[in-house]
Formats: sequence, C-alpha cells, structure tokens
Amino acid sequence: MPTVPLTREQTGWAAELRALRREPQLLAAIAILFALFAVFVIYPFVRLICVPTMEDWNAAIHGQAFWEAFWHTLVSSLLATTTAMVLGFLYAYAMNYVELPGRRFFQVVALLPSMAPSVVSGLAFIMLFGRRGFITWNLLGLKADLYGWIGLWVVQTIAFFPLAYITISGVLRAISPNLELAAQNLGARGFYLFRTVTLRLATPGLASAFLLVGINTLADFGNPMLVGANYHVLATEAYAQVVGAWNLPMGAVLSVVLVIPTLAVFFIQRYYLEKNSYVTVTGKPVGGLMRVTVGPVVKGLLFVFCCLVCAAILLIIGVVCLFAFTRTFGYDYTFTLDYFIEGVVQSSSLQNSWIASMTTAVMTTLLGIALAFLTLRRRFPGRGLMDFLAMLPVSLPGTFIGLALIMAFNSGPLEMTGTLVIVVVGMTLRQLPVGYRQAVAGLSQIERSMEQASTNLGADSFTTFRKVVVPMLKNSLSISFVYSFMRSMNTLSTVIFLISPEWNLASINIMSLANQGFLTVASATAVGMMLTIFATFGLAKLILRDQINIFDL
Repeated sequence: MPTVPLTREQTGWAAELRALRREPQLLAAIAILFALFAVFVIYPFVRLICVPTMEDWNAAIHGQAFWEAFWHTLVSSLLATTTAMVLGFLYAYAMNYVELPGRRFFQVVALLPSMAPSVVSGLAFIMLFGRRGFITWNLLGLKADLYGWIGLWVVQTIAFFPLAYITISGVLRAISPNLELAAQNLGARGFYLFRTVTLRLATPGLASAFLLVGINTLADFGNPMLVGANYHVLATEAYAQVVGAWNLPMGAVLSVVLVIPTLAVFFIQRYYLEKNSYVTVTGKPVGGLMRVTVGPVVKGLLFVFCCLVCAAILLIIGVVCLFAFTRTFGYDYTFTLDYFIEGVVQSSSLQNSWIASMTTAVMTTLLGIALAFLTLRRRFPGRGLMDFLAMLPVSLPGTFIGLALIMAFNSGPLEMTGTLVIVVVGMTLRQLPVGYRQAVAGLSQIERSMEQASTNLGADSFTTFRKVVVPMLKNSLSISFVYSFMRSMNTLSTVIFLISPEWNLASINIMSLANQGFLTVASATAVGMMLTIFATFGLAKLILRDQINIFDL
C-alpha cells in the first residue's frame, strides 16, 4: 500500500509573502497601515528628537531648573500614583469582595471624575482650598496656601483614582474564588487569607495598574498648570519654553526627557509583566461559588471608606456646579444661567470638542479592530512591529505627541497646522492603544474555526473580516467607541499645541479661563462638557441597550 508523504506547513517570511500575494486586498491594507504609522508616528517623533542640538542638551543638563523639574516630576508622580493605587485597591476590593449597601451607587460615583474634564480636580481644588477658597477662606477664615506639591499630590490622587479603581477592579474580578475557598477550608482566615492568596494572585495585575497610573501622572499637564504654582514639572516647563519663550529646541529637549521614564515604564509593563503572571490551574470554575467575604468590622470600615471617597468626589463635582449656576458662590447665591450661556451656548469650543471627539472615536474604533485582526489572525512580515507601534503612543506624554505633530506638519505637502485634521490625528494617536487592546480582548474570545470555515467556503480575508469578525465584536467596538469619545473630550496635554483660534477645544478653554481667574465661566464650561458626555453615554445605552454596561466595573 503506497504511503502518502507528509507535508509540513511552510513558515518564515518567504512563505508569509507568498500567502500575501494571493490576497492583494490584505497586502494593500497592511501596506496602508504601515504607511500611516510611518507618516504619523515614526516621522514626527524622529523629527522632534532631531530638533535639539548638542548645545541645547548641554544647556538643559547643566541647568538647575532642568533637574529641579525632572525630580519634581518623578516625586509628584510617585506620590500620586501610590496614594491613587491604595485608594483604588481598597475601593475595588470593597466593590468585589463585600456586599455593601448602595454598591451600585458607589460604582457610578467612582467613575464621575473620569467623565469630567481632566482639569476639574484642579479647578475644584482652587475653588475649595485656594487663597480665597470656599472652605479655607469663607468657612474657616484661613489664609492657607496649598498650592505646590501638596496641592498637586491631592489633585492628582483624585484625578487618577478612577483609573486605578477600574484597572484593579478588573484584576480582582478575574480571580476565581476556588482557591480562596479551598484555603479557607484548610483553615486560612482574615488577613492571612488575604495576604497569602488574594494579594498574591492579584500582584501582577496590581503592578501593571501601578505602571499604567504612573505613566498618566508623569505626563499630566493640566493639574500641575493649575495648582503646581512654583512646583514646576517637565510637562509644564516644556509648554512654557515653547509658548512663553518660543524656544522650540529646549521644549523638545524637555519633551524627550519626559519620554524616558514613561517609555521605561512601558517596556517594563510590556516585556516583563506580561510574561510573569500567576496562573491557577484548577479546571473549570465551579458554578454558584461566592467569594470569601470579610467580617462585619472590616465591612463597616470599608463602607465608611467608600462613603468618604464618594463624598470627596461629589464635593468636587458639586462645587463646580455651584460656581457655574450661582452669581458669586460664597457671597451671592442667586441662581443664574449667564455663565452657562457664555461658556457653552455662545462658545464654539464645546461643539469643536464634540466634533473632534466623535471623529476620533470612529477612527480609533476602525483602526483598532483592523490592527487587532491583522496582528492576531494573520501572519505577515513585521507583525510584531505593527503590534509595538499600535501600543507605543500609550507610553508617550501628550505634550511630546502634540509638539512632534506640530514640528512635522507645520509646512510642506502635509501642512495641517491650525486645522481640525491635526487635532484629530493627535487625539487618535493618543487613544489608538485603547481601541486596539479592546479589539484584541474581544477577538481573543472568538474561536478561530469560525473564520477558517469562512475561508474554506471561498471568502477572502476582507470578506471574512467584514461579515464574520465585525458582527461578533459589537460589544467590544461599542465600548471602545464610547471610551475613546470620553477620553478625547477630556484630553488636554495632547492638543495644547495643536489648537487654533478657529478650532479651540473646551478642555483648553477651561484651563485658560481658570488660569485667568474666570472660575465661574470655567465651571460652566466643565458642566457643559460633563452633560455632553453623559448625553452621549445615554444615547449609546439607548441604542445598544444590553450590549454595553458602562458602569458595570
């Protein structure tokens, strides 16, 4: 009986290129995406890095102001990240391990700061604890000056607490209760059970969350601008050099230096933490199991803690609303819509933000799913490079991205300075990793056999992607769209160099008004932005219904 020779699957670049030649649409899509990365990521970043000369670097490195801003950036980031992580972990633990009364209310309130403009925390801090703050001056009669590192620490902690909470909550929810129950059956109780089982299982996720929050605090711009005072950080110093002193090379130096710690954090997270995780091999989880809960004393303390956190968040949101709709809060409590009309109705900044953010959300969602499909489902030369480029912007400070785009597209055939296009490009680069990772997570849950069946029936990659993959990713795509829109509405550092008088944005307008002392109009604009985001969320929920749970964190 003759034997059938075994055929081996051909691998390598040559085989991948031969497969690509059989699908010209797929080859064209890959080429277009690499071209977009080359034009809008690699070229601007290289252009900015090449701006400073050795004299500029020597002037920066030997200057006391440079090292002062550098250490201020690291210290303030470490302080805010640590406290935000502690608060976020306790809050997430309470939401996932304790049956608290009003749990749904606590979940919704914890997300409010992330839906408000990024400078709202700093704005509320000024109105409550500034030199003429409502609490320090009106209520307590104190001439307190909490600007500087103390104020920045408090404001950044509140601003980035939701990010820590959301990330850690996902980590804790993913832990199967099987091991905790097994340890409890073997006699482990209380803090010993928490320390030896729960905390150990959550450690890689907590480290990843710490790095994610750390990247955002390092690159924060709005809060240091409002409450930092003489406590200068790299982001604000780079802005001052470019806008104030019109020293582009020195601004580029400071932006590049700011990239170094954030990029280091990114590589640690990407290449170390993703390869070191604690996996429990316990088979399929047993249905109906409940998590090990805490005792009544700890439950009461966590309830009080959650109430205090919610009170602080509602105080921040509340004081902004009161300043927006009273004549002079603290002195004249007459209700008025004048500031809301001036900051929202008569201003085009909020409309500009909505247009730019909606466009960005569409671009981010489409590019994210296309990149995820190619990197996960297709083999081609440079697949790892495409994955790296898709995630790279998450590690880059917004000021670096904005300044790089200005330097690259200020002249030439692709001149975009002062237009809506460059604003959308900057926002899309900033939010692309969110859409990409969301699509990767959704695509990872889809069995490959469904796509293989489509291919076996004669469909090419483009048809399979359009008719099979996209319909099964509606939930992931809807979440990506909503959150990309929200984060784009709130962005500040990325677009600070990209706006123009024609295309000014609400987040920039809020910061400018607050810096000039127009706290009432700034508050009204912030309220208008929050209402816009909530209306968008409401519309998304109305259309998508059970396909998306915005507050289920």
